[in-house]
Amino acid sequence: MNSPHLRLAMQLAGRGRLEGHPPGDVDGARFEGRFVVFGLFDHDAPVFGEDVSLFAADAVAEFGRGPQSAHLVAIRSGITLEGFVTDHDSDFQGHTFGRSSSETRFRVYFDASPDGSRSFDDRASFQRGELVATYKAEEFFQIDPRAGVFDTRVNYSLLESTPFTFNGRTIDFADLYPAMVEMSHGHNPEPDPSPEIIPDEPPFSSRGPGVFANRFPVGGTLFALT
Repeated sequence: MNSPHLRLAMQLAGRGRLEGHPPGDVDGARFEGRFVVFGLFDHDAPVFGEDVSLFAADAVAEFGRGPQSAHLVAIRSGITLEGFVTDHDSDFQGHTFGRSSSETRFRVYFDASPDGSRSFDDRASFQRGELVATYKAEEFFQIDPRAGVFDTRVNYSLLESTPFTFNGRTIDFADLYPAMVEMSHGHNPEPDPSPEIIPDEPPFSSRGPGVFANRFPVGGTLFALT
């Protein structure tokens, strides 16, 4: 019996939103990451061909390279289940650790013709196009207040997917990535000058009204478990 191994699957970069919470107490804080997918791989080769961009050339020419011109974007929405710090009752500054609720979801959308209007600050624009994959996500994070950075690790298991076609190839995430793991890095949250009302939908709706009061940059790599 062959042992499972990891292979490069996806590269993503984006921004996150975080609900305001008391310092050092992350329990129950809701969060969302909005990502541009700029690399997809199958057995370490690009899924859609060598040197094929996942940004639409005409949109890049007019609006630049980013979410506004991306064919593939993703959203990870969740709730922090519990956290703890390693400097309790001490003058030594440690790290904050935590994990997310089992309600956390990662959704991937395909946009055949991006028109330049998508932005990180417009949640609805990230949901345009076709929902091609939904994953259950189990997330663990480590915040370093001294360096002002954090790292996150996520286990993904596919819940549902829909085939889609790009550059002449039809793929299904169920075939390519039924299970994945993520390793990402970001900068610690800062106050958002444009706070955003948390939408009344799963998984957020289980905790009532709230506001995404903070923002942060984040990005990383997903590996397929095969």
